[in-house]
Amino acid sequence: MKRRDFIKSSIFALGGTALMTTGCGKNEIIKTKNQIMRRKYKDITVPLLGFGLMRLPMDGNKIDMVELEKMTEYAFAHGANYFDTAYMYVDGNSETAIGKVLKKYDRKSFILADKSPIYKMNSREDVRKVFDE
Repeated sequence: MKRRDFIKSSIFALGGTALMTTGCGKNEIIKTKNQIMRRKYKDITVPLLGFGLMRLPMDGNKIDMVELEKMTEYAFAHGANYFDTAYMYVDGNSETAIGKVLKKYDRKSFILADKSPIYKMNSREDVRKVFDE
């Protein structure tokens, strides 16, 4: 990634964080029974610590799905239900892998954050192509 692209991506990320922390009205930090710290916004409660999917357990050159399932089960068992992935993580395989694992959970039981590679988007067609992938 070029320096200019990195700076642009960072600005977008910081802007989103600023909106989450200041633009949602009253918010408070709460603790759940399993001691997971969470921030409560208007109608959503988000853990302060998420499960990042940038680096996943590998079996050779592919994601170790058995280990990822175990890690996800452990996260849920301990109150972590915020998963963070991106188009470019693990050579483009992170989104698909966590999608397969999370299918067995109720969709309302977790929060899934995803990021698009703005540095790859130079036209409307690029946006559609990445979104469809």
